[in-house]
Amino acid sequence: MQSFGGPWTLLKLDVLEKYLNFFVQAMKNQNFKLCYIDAFAGSGDVDVPGIGSIPGSAVRSIDYPFDRYIFIDSNQEYLKRLEDNIYQKASKKNIEFKQGDCNQLLKTITSFSWYSNYWRGVIFLDPYAMNLNWDSLSSIAKTKAFDVWYLFPLSAVNRVLPRHGNIPESHRQKLHRVLGTTSWEQEIYQESPQLTLFGDVDMERATIEQIKAYILKRLKTIFPGVSANPLTLRNPKNNSPLFLLCFAVSNPSSSAVNLSLKAVDHILTHT
Repeated sequence: MQSFGGPWTLLKLDVLEKYLNFFVQAMKNQNFKLCYIDAFAGSGDVDVPGIGSIPGSAVRSIDYPFDRYIFIDSNQEYLKRLEDNIYQKASKKNIEFKQGDCNQLLKTITSFSWYSNYWRGVIFLDPYAMNLNWDSLSSIAKTKAFDVWYLFPLSAVNRVLPRHGNIPESHRQKLHRVLGTTSWEQEIYQESPQLTLFGDVDMERATIEQIKAYILKRLKTIFPGVSANPLTLRNPKNNSPLFLLCFAVSNPSSSAVNLSLKAVDHILTHT
């Protein structure tokens, strides 16, 4: 059993379940097959400090009538535990377990043997720290078939951004992969109105709110629909922001975008 998280873990899972329920209801009279993909599926159960053992996203998704489930994780032991866990309650469902780097697997999503224009689905991206590359999001967007919940690692990104520039090269390269561009530095760092002790121009990091706005701006470059009101998940001990739960639609249909965004706004408003 994996041990991590806090009260925010229950929040993100509650939002996901509410959306899965909306999605399958909205699609039940459509001529599409439905797929759920969990790209960081884990072992099935999560031991949340102060709360105890709860079922994770992959296990919860089985309660909703998708035609295919794909669970991805790089940890073979976690995936084996998840398989044992899920087959106890859903042995007859169409479930595929993929062990490997989701960034490599998602790049080939449209070449999966089952994939066609007759599929629609939901993808949940809950990465370990900054382990999701922007290329994975771009691959999903190109399917024009999946709605995406992405738990953006806001705190982890903020930690590797020094307040006054001088970014270590290893951190810079990591952020290139996570944000999918090399121009983020010009957007996140601006000239400070105050000079340094020696009269030099000082570069100052953007605020958390400005970084959040930049993440949404980046998502809008590849997805036709992005919720303008992502959920900020905070540490209850000090109220510091930990994650940004973002939602995006890859289907370019205006009716699909409007329906999904309306549902998401309702879910997030009542969470």
